[in-house]
Amino acid sequence: MAETLKKEQILAVSQELLELRPAVPAQLRLQRDVLGADPKHPDLLALAEKVRSSLPVRILEQEQRGDGGWGAFHSRSTTAHQKTASTETAVERALSLGLDRACPILARAEAYLKALLKGEIRFPDYHEKNERWPIGMRLFTASTLALIHPEHPLLDPDRALWVEIVKRAFQSGAYCEEHELAAHADLTVQAVKNSYLIINNRYTLNLVGSTRGLLPPAVERTYMHWLWSLEEGIGYLGMPLGKEPPLDKPGPLDRWFTSLERLLKLFPASAPLAEPWILWIWNRRKPGGWWDFGSRAVSSTSLPFADSWKRKGEREKDWSTRVLLLAWRWGSANAALSGQAL
Repeated sequence: MAETLKKEQILAVSQELLELRPAVPAQLRLQRDVLGADPKHPDLLALAEKVRSSLPVRILEQEQRGDGGWGAFHSRSTTAHQKTASTETAVERALSLGLDRACPILARAEAYLKALLKGEIRFPDYHEKNERWPIGMRLFTASTLALIHPEHPLLDPDRALWVEIVKRAFQSGAYCEEHELAAHADLTVQAVKNSYLIINNRYTLNLVGSTRGLLPPAVERTYMHWLWSLEEGIGYLGMPLGKEPPLDKPGPLDRWFTSLERLLKLFPASAPLAEPWILWIWNRRKPGGWWDFGSRAVSSTSLPFADSWKRKGEREKDWSTRVLLLAWRWGSANAALSGQAL
């Protein structure tokens, strides 16, 4: 059983996996995001071009609308007869496959998101008949743009709003519901008690963690400890962070992985809290040396990397890629917390 996990281990296993020729998107993610290959190197550019012609990317491209979106934005479409459930999930899927904002799919999506934020086009989903809905629409849109282009200045007012709400919610040194509700009463003029706008939701996390240093270190630490204490975990993901996930349930397991991935990407202060679970995952390597957590969730935007899992070994290689990316993300968060480079 591994008691610690070192950079050299993650690099070595990633190199071993690359030698088995995983799916092209997995190769790109491992080379670029773990092994640190230069994205502008001719070999990486060639690999990125192959990713753009892979089946998962072709599906995104075929289903993207002329306006740059994918039909429904936040709600999951059940009537569009397409594999891509919404614009939100399409952007997450594109990034998981290794695309960046320079690629045409995400460039079109970014232009669409900016037009929504500027009010140039109408938000495509059914408009809820409550006063919170305009705040929610902006939050969903800004959060999605932050995934593609986190430094975009168009995000500044939304980012500042939610950073201030988080800071006020933790101004006493611990989370205080009354302070959060008072912040909304002052800043958004909305009553948000027991609503989706409470600051544990995944969209607020995307915004307040979109660039480093938005939250004071003490607030970030307290914020992370609070999230880890919640029985419901991150809003819209709904998995407690301090409990072992159900290995026999693909949907909840995927959302648990996604919760760790999101927090470790956005908040270095999450690294110490995530460490026991990173080791728990690392120690579940199969006898052959790889990871396999079973069938993918139907709604997963992270998997598969491969065109299909029907070929023997593809599922193991995809899951192993996800584990290695998560382990490296944890190591990077840990290093950022200590002021070092991984």
